[in-house]
Amino acid sequence: MNDYKKPIGFIGIGLMGFSLVKRLLEVNYSINAYDKNEEKLKFFQNENKVSICINPAQISQTCDFIFICVDKTENVNDVIFGKNGIIQNASKNTIIVDLSTTLADETINFSKRISAEKGSSWIDAPVSGGPEKALDGSLAIMVGAEQKDLDIISPILKDISSNFTHFGPVGSGQIVKMINQILVLNNYAILAEALTFAEAWGIDAHKIPNALSDGHAGSNLLTHLFPRMIKKDFKPQGYASQILKDLSMVSKLANQKDIPIPITSLTKQLFTILTGKSQENLDGTSIVKLLDKSKTI
Repeated sequence: MNDYKKPIGFIGIGLMGFSLVKRLLEVNYSINAYDKNEEKLKFFQNENKVSICINPAQISQTCDFIFICVDKTENVNDVIFGKNGIIQNASKNTIIVDLSTTLADETINFSKRISAEKGSSWIDAPVSGGPEKALDGSLAIMVGAEQKDLDIISPILKDISSNFTHFGPVGSGQIVKMINQILVLNNYAILAEALTFAEAWGIDAHKIPNALSDGHAGSNLLTHLFPRMIKKDFKPQGYASQILKDLSMVSKLANQKDIPIPITSLTKQLFTILTGKSQENLDGTSIVKLLDKSKTI
């Protein structure tokens, strides 16, 4: 259990944010929470260790450590620099920990601006593992930060992760998150292709993960995503639209360095088609629907 007495600020109670707040409560932190969608805050209105805040400025008035977990770079900007943003009451004691997947160049700009204007510190700490791993404190976290700031915040990171790795200065964590996304998100398309192939040839796809787990094809994604694709379980543990957003971020960064990303470019095209055809907020596993000739999206 933690010994930190002041409340932690937490902004963004989406799929990941909800699980992370529950995890922090479980290990005895107090939380001052905010989300622009008030409905999401109702989950915690009867929790005595959670105080609901009316805006990010109120959080920075009461909390030194503020975690952000929102869906895109523009929303990170809004909660910090927008009307009633964190910057209004931030100070030299404020440490902002951005758990979101945020553009690396914007991350660096945000860090420089809040440091210059308020003396506050920034840590980019994008996560991988999904809501289930957030709940049990076993996320992987990729960190970009000054060492002095990381030393202060590391006990909290240890409580929500099985592994966090410091890659260098601010922005480094977001670059590594893009590497993670190249490895993970392309596999959504590969697993969908493999499943479609198995079903076309009458193979019992349920046996595939166990049969291949000890070979080179074995992976966490084969174990966890493949069975959900078989069941056509598209209940969101993340959204296809977010996957497309992240693939677009990879593409932008690759273009800046003139890096060829042919596989990622194809996966991006598939998710562009998927999100264009589907009006639902489905999980990324729904990419398999593109390859199912018997159905239309």
